[in-house]
Amino acid sequence: MVRALLFCAGAALLAGCSAMNPWADENEPKVMTMEVDLQERHRCSRISPEITVHNVPEGTVAFQVRLEETSLPQRILGGGRWANDGSGVIPEGALTQHYQGACPQNGVPGKYMYVVAAMGADGQPLGVRTYSFTQE
Repeated sequence: MVRALLFCAGAALLAGCSAMNPWADENEPKVMTMEVDLQERHRCSRISPEITVHNVPEGTVAFQVRLEETSLPQRILGGGRWANDGSGVIPEGALTQHYQGACPQNGVPGKYMYVVAAMGADGQPLGVRTYSFTQE
C-alpha cells in the first residue's frame, strides 16, 4: 500500500496520473485559459480571429475583449463584447468596436496581446487572461 502511494505521488507529476492522485482537490477551481485561432487573413484586417475561452468562471454573462499593441508606441487596436452562450467561443469577426488586427509597420515585428475578461452580471471581471504574440 505504501509503495503504491509513493508510486502515485511520484507519478502525480505526470498529467495522466492526476485522477489517481489521492491528494488532488476536486473542488479546487480550474483556471480560465484561452486559445486564439490567429491566421494570416487576420493580419491588418478588421476581421478578428476566433477566441475560445476554457474553464469560464461561473456567473460569466459576457466576455470583454481588446487587442493591444504592446511594442512602442503602445495602443489599443479595438475589441468588443460578446454574450456568453455557454460555449466559451467568441466567433471570428465578433470584435467590432474600432477593431483593427495586428499590422506591424515598416517591416519591424510588432508585439501584441489579446486581453479577455469574463464579466459578471454586476459588470465586474470574474477572470482575466491574456494571449501574447508577435506579428512580422
